[in-house]
Amino acid sequence: MEVWTGGEQLPLRGAGPQKVLAALLLSAGQVVPLSRLVDAVWPQDPPPTAEKRVRNLVSDLRRLLAEDVSSELVAAGAGYRLEVGEDALDSAVFDRRVRRARQLAADQEPGEAVAEFRAALGLWRGPALAGLDCPALEPQVTSWEERRTAALEEDIELELGLGRHHSVISELTEQVAAHPLRERLAGQLMLALHRAGRRAEALQVFHDIRGTLAEELGLDPGDQLQQLHQQILASDPDLEAPPPARAKRVQQLPRDVPDFTGRATELSRLVSALPDEGETGTAVVIRSIDGMAGIGKTALAVHTAHQLVDRYPDAQLFIDLKAHTADDEPTTVAAALDALLRALGVPGERIPDDPDQRAGLWRDELAGLKAVIVLDNAASAEQVRPLLPGSPKTLVLITSRRQLTDLEAAFTLSLEVLPPADAAALFTRIAGDARAASEPEAVHEVVRLCGLLPLAVRIAAARLRTRPTWTLAHLAERLGDQRRRLGELSTGDRSVAVAFALSYRHLAPAQQRLFRLLSVHPSTDFDAGVAAKIADIPLQEAEQILENLLDMHLLQQRAVDRYRFHDLLRTYAAHLTREEDSEADRSEALRRVLNHYLASARNVYRLERSGCTLADALAATDSEGLAFADLAEGHTWVLDELDGIVGIIRKVAADPRLPIAVAADLLVALDPVGDLAFLWPRLNGPAAEVADAARARGELPAEARARYMLGGGLWQVDRFDDGEAQIHRGIQVAHEGGETAILDRLLNVSALLAHARGHDEEALGIFQESLAASESSGNWSAHLEVLNNIGSLYRTGIERPEEALPWYERALALVDRVGGQPYAWQALTINCGRVKLALGRPDEAIEDFRTVLSASRALAFPFQEAAALQELMNAAWRLGRLQEALDHGEASVAIWRQLGQETRQAQVQTSQEAIRAELEGPRPAPKVRLP
Repeated sequence: MEVWTGGEQLPLRGAGPQKVLAALLLSAGQVVPLSRLVDAVWPQDPPPTAEKRVRNLVSDLRRLLAEDVSSELVAAGAGYRLEVGEDALDSAVFDRRVRRARQLAADQEPGEAVAEFRAALGLWRGPALAGLDCPALEPQVTSWEERRTAALEEDIELELGLGRHHSVISELTEQVAAHPLRERLAGQLMLALHRAGRRAEALQVFHDIRGTLAEELGLDPGDQLQQLHQQILASDPDLEAPPPARAKRVQQLPRDVPDFTGRATELSRLVSALPDEGETGTAVVIRSIDGMAGIGKTALAVHTAHQLVDRYPDAQLFIDLKAHTADDEPTTVAAALDALLRALGVPGERIPDDPDQRAGLWRDELAGLKAVIVLDNAASAEQVRPLLPGSPKTLVLITSRRQLTDLEAAFTLSLEVLPPADAAALFTRIAGDARAASEPEAVHEVVRLCGLLPLAVRIAAARLRTRPTWTLAHLAERLGDQRRRLGELSTGDRSVAVAFALSYRHLAPAQQRLFRLLSVHPSTDFDAGVAAKIADIPLQEAEQILENLLDMHLLQQRAVDRYRFHDLLRTYAAHLTREEDSEADRSEALRRVLNHYLASARNVYRLERSGCTLADALAATDSEGLAFADLAEGHTWVLDELDGIVGIIRKVAADPRLPIAVAADLLVALDPVGDLAFLWPRLNGPAAEVADAARARGELPAEARARYMLGGGLWQVDRFDDGEAQIHRGIQVAHEGGETAILDRLLNVSALLAHARGHDEEALGIFQESLAASESSGNWSAHLEVLNNIGSLYRTGIERPEEALPWYERALALVDRVGGQPYAWQALTINCGRVKLALGRPDEAIEDFRTVLSASRALAFPFQEAAALQELMNAAWRLGRLQEALDHGEASVAIWRQLGQETRQAQVQTSQEAIRAELEGPRPAPKVRLP
């Protein structure tokens, strides 16, 4: 028992005052005789001064209650009367609400009646006068407990009639345990369990009460309870729960986006698996939409829900779970259930405090309803799971920046940016058709600079719409400045940067650091190895963080184990790293990646040019680099990382604080793959930048190596004069700087350029110098290459093929000595075949060409594959097999075109024209008669 006034609890010290006050309250408004008050305080043997002491207790109570304007304690006849206000006594409020509930039930308003019953029962916090031992008041206490239990039975009867059997089972179980002889409660529990599919438990309740009645009273259960027992045994359909009634349609969806654009495919995927109208599945339908900030998840979910209102007419609910909301914490499960239940019209008094009971009531309320529920901005599957209804007639649309992969039975749709055409259409709808039509190319440039992100496109279009003096070209120019782009994409309460920040703040510190530092990497994509080096963390930790960032849609994935930023997220991360990481930290991150690239590329170099001492002369690194199973794997790695490699080389060339010698050596390490995949058009620009930077810094060895790569690359793309100038400069600075490791390579390319200009005798002399240099340095791999080039000079330049073959054979003899270089072996084998074809031995030549074709395809060497196909064309043509020759030529042209080899492509096409001319005219005799 407690007394409160003015928001404060009044002290009732000792049992005497409490018993007197309890007796007065139980008969509030009536005179309580003094003798009864004495009996309440002293059940047996009251002291002689009992009446005087009771009067003193009454006086104390009168002073205690003096400040309570809602009550008055007065003397009346031979006793006392306590007058209390209408709402001052909880028992009076209880009685009034129970009467109201019974009237509502009689008026066929069961839902409202239940609300009143629950409000009345909610006033009870335990047994009446708990802890107060007062036999004189026991009959009144028992009467109140009976009134409470009767009200509860009436309420549960109504709730069972409303189909809420799940939500009452827990409470009924407690009440049956507290009242083991009360048959109505037992029957209600049996019915609730039966309707919940727990038939065996329902029968056990009957078994228990039957035993208790027999043991304690020698009675059998009443007829009504026994009949219910028989109905459960027979699975009587009359016991099935009635369908829940809904007084009114609940519509809580936000308004649909008036300029919603695109997403037709996504919308189709969301609705395609829904049950056909009139059909009912067996489980709730769950659709989870995830994606990066600003991608349009909420817009799509709300738009989808509006499209499906006719299929889910009973309720359309929306709740923001606030996983990423400024200045707010994620909504708790309890708070979300409270909001959703209230949205369905459940009074607060009926909503249990226990989250599990709330979830049960939520499922009961939705049972049988055709409802669509949007759970927006979810933090995790753990937050969402208790909010999922059990009804198969319900559709749940969930949006989250995380991939909710652990949410059972959910169809997941990960949103990508808009296609360019849809992004342009969205921009046009917001900015206005007239302005967009006047500058169509600028529209596409603006949406490109917005990264095709719907939020960014909306903001950019809104800014243009409110600035009539701006042109689209001016807007594009403003967005083109990467450092100010995020600032431009902000208007009113919408901001791309703020949206990103709400995702970033949920990351752990290690995740935030890697996210920031990844922006210093110059490529659009990267692997876990690069990420580990950037942050200087173990590979396994980097992989875990990358996957976490991927789940949060702060990174994207276009291929297995390859990660990338969205353009605007990259800009945001770059802004963060400038703000939070020192310049030294960013430079050190680049240095670690540079060393990783060099160490890994050196390993690829050694696989192709085993035995080449140049690999040992490259700069030492603090990284061992990646180990590759074979050359094909290494080749694939270089192609995957090429953007990053080229980008970091250029960064080093532009930043005097970074080691230019390492960048030059990284270029040299790419030399074999440059041949295999014909990368020279990509490498020539960075090589020129490194060469010039090394010269400016006075680092002659680095310049010599960069000039070698640049001169050789220019020769490969048929820029012979430019290539020769670079090689001559390279030879000069190699001598000046004492750079011997690259000298034989420079001389070799110099000879090739002399041959390209038709100076074959000069080329032969330079080749001899290169041979001597490679022999002197012990670089037998380079020696082998020069031998091959001398053979080719005799074959195509001096045109003495019979003298070429010994040079090729000398080179082939070195292949095993240098570790079996597959590319060099293929080149030599093709050259031997060419000589044999020229010497009238076509069958041997074709065997060589086919051997190389098979090997090049197995190792993914497209350059040698195209060369072998070209020579097979020439051999078939020589033998008069014209259609076969054309087929080989077509396959060769396709690869040369892909590699950007215009000269070789033109050579094949010229031969094809001649072959077609022969094919259309009289068939000529074979140029070489077979024996």
